Amino acid sequence: MAYADPAFDACVAVALDTPELIAEFDRLYGADLTGGKPEEGDMRVFVNFVHRSLYLALPDESIHSMRKAALAAIA
Repeated sequence: MAYADPAFDACVAVALDTPELIAEFDRLYGADLTGGKPEEGDMRVFVNFVHRSLYLALPDESIHSMRKAALAAIA
């Protein structure tokens, strides 16, 4: 369900725009997201990582705010 949430999409976008997070993910998971051509499996693991480690850790108020902003941006 969360993967269809605009707030989750926004969370993934912010994570992808955070070089330090990407570098640490690459180091911890042996991935190569910073190499410019990530493998599909690496992206799948990254999205799952963002869901577990970032999105689920956010307070409900933050998720609602992110969802509202994301919906307003596409309206």
